[in-house]
Amino acid sequence: MAIQNGKYVLNANYANYSFASLHRVFQQAINKVEINEKTSILLLGCGAGSIPTIIYKELNLNPKIDAIEIDEKVIQLGNKYFDLGQFSNLNIVIDDAMKFVSTTSNKYDLILVDLFNGINVPEEFLSQEFFKKLKSSLENKGQILLNFVAYNHETKKKVNEIKELLNNSFPDNIKVYRLENINRVFHVQK
Repeated sequence: MAIQNGKYVLNANYANYSFASLHRVFQQAINKVEINEKTSILLLGCGAGSIPTIIYKELNLNPKIDAIEIDEKVIQLGNKYFDLGQFSNLNIVIDDAMKFVSTTSNKYDLILVDLFNGINVPEEFLSQEFFKKLKSSLENKGQILLNFVAYNHETKKKVNEIKELLNNSFPDNIKVYRLENINRVFHVQK
């Protein structure tokens, strides 16, 4: 936990997990999709609740969100510092994101993917297998926003690889947004 500009933020080594640059990235990314009260949302990587706060407080919407977070301590921090428990339509599940998408039978209109270990997305969440599982969890015309940080030559090169892998599951339905300088948000539609 840290304080930036008079507000709490959740940071890890070299990365913001909630309520700073990540918050700004998803404020911009969520504006690229249409959300309403009936939108069913899966959030992979809840963190301390930055994304639910954008949807529930800033956009003043109340859709059902299933939020998956592997680290229960992060959720505890979200409850303590950001009042994460205030959102009645937020269903928090402590689980591994890959395990959840492998076993859920639920279908979603929107899947938000913000899965990081430090500043990097673990490789299993950039795989063809994972993208196929995401696709099977989407309703028809469902959309995905996937956050990735391209901070050096290697990760910038990886952007094209990710786009190619996504294209295998979502042919010709991929957009890539550059947000907050180093973030790349992949926007795909089924």
